[in-house]
Amino acid sequence: MHRVTDIAYSARTRFQLLQIIRTSSFGQCLILDGKLQSSEKDEFIYHEALVHPAMISHPRPTKVFVAGGGEGATLREVLKSRSVETVVMVDIDEEAVDVCRRLLPSLHQHSFDDERVRICHQDAREYLMGT
Repeated sequence: MHRVTDIAYSARTRFQLLQIIRTSSFGQCLILDGKLQSSEKDEFIYHEALVHPAMISHPRPTKVFVAGGGEGATLREVLKSRSVETVVMVDIDEEAVDVCRRLLPSLHQHSFDDERVRICHQDAREYLMGT
């Protein structure tokens, strides 16, 4: 349980209940369907552990695929690798990505604007099957 100090956004998208809240202990948080996804104060722990083991296990990653990741923090971590030339992020919920882009800049740190990034809004499994 966390003390909510503000609700910046709360709406049902076509796919989920999306909320951006501020808590006293974790700052801004992304909540999807009532479950905490990312929080401003500690999201780096999850996203660094998610991205960097795969990135350092490859000798020179140039093309990266991100399934989901609508808040942009996974993109942020992938883009830290200088060898990356292209990142395709596929997230089915365009509204969620747009809201996170506007309201959670501390998480994505403008990674959506990087020229190496291409964002597609469709089912990630279908995207992979078709490419």
